[in-house]
Amino acid sequence: MTPNRLQRYYDRNTDLFLRIGSSGPALALHRGLWPPGIHSGREAARQIHHLIADTIQRAFPEGPRAILDLGCGVGGTLFDLAGRFPGSRLVGITLSGRQVAIAREQARQRGLAERCRFLQADFEALSLGQAFDAIVAVESFAHAREPGRFLATCHRHLAGPNARVIVVDDFLDPSVAIAGAPARARIETFRSTWNLPGLGTLEDFLGLATRAGLRHAETRDLSSWVRTDRPRDRLVSWVSPIAGRLGLDRFPFWANVIGGNALADAIREGHIRYCLVTCTGPAGPVSRAAPPN
Repeated sequence: MTPNRLQRYYDRNTDLFLRIGSSGPALALHRGLWPPGIHSGREAARQIHHLIADTIQRAFPEGPRAILDLGCGVGGTLFDLAGRFPGSRLVGITLSGRQVAIAREQARQRGLAERCRFLQADFEALSLGQAFDAIVAVESFAHAREPGRFLATCHRHLAGPNARVIVVDDFLDPSVAIAGAPARARIETFRSTWNLPGLGTLEDFLGLATRAGLRHAETRDLSSWVRTDRPRDRLVSWVSPIAGRLGLDRFPFWANVIGGNALADAIREGHIRYCLVTCTGPAGPVSRAAPPN
């Protein structure tokens, strides 16, 4: 999908995704995680934010100076990080003008407009002229048409070797290569309906990261915390095949439903892994992050 088509997709559908989601004030356009002790969709939506914040905190005990979110949606992740790190400046990048408008208004309402800045731009061709202690990307890397360019953007904006790139996304398990035709068809349904040209294996990602000058630090497999057995999941599993046969995948709502069902099947089968991957910056002298203007 071209940048213009992906932009139109989110411009037209972000309000719908917010209405049908269960994240509430978390403003999460990503899926929730359900570790032990989590009992509501709103709590589940924030688990990714907490994991990212913990990862950043370990690297910067006193807090990072600046954080960049590539594919920031309507700002949910950055708003939670702003609460965790009150001394940080934060910048969010999205292709969608509608998402920028929502994020800016939410920042104003939350009293964060001075610290949280949102820009409409293509993260594969980004040059802000600023350096960041942490770069995060939640379910946005797989949208990259050229994943290597995405990782080059990360490299270009990192403050130094202690800086962190934190990617949370879906990765194909190597078992897909020997999976049967139905499993491969489900993967392709997920890829096409959710517009994921960058969907690949974790090994592919790490190879590209190394070539971009990044160093792998840690991978956490979060797949077991993704729920695929809720009542609505069972309803979707029944409705999706019918919707697919009727050709409803040409409509964004149904494409999201059909792709989500294919994803749930792939996670249950172990063909897709949902991971948090952390890389560190390039070797060389540390340059503390310049605060965004």
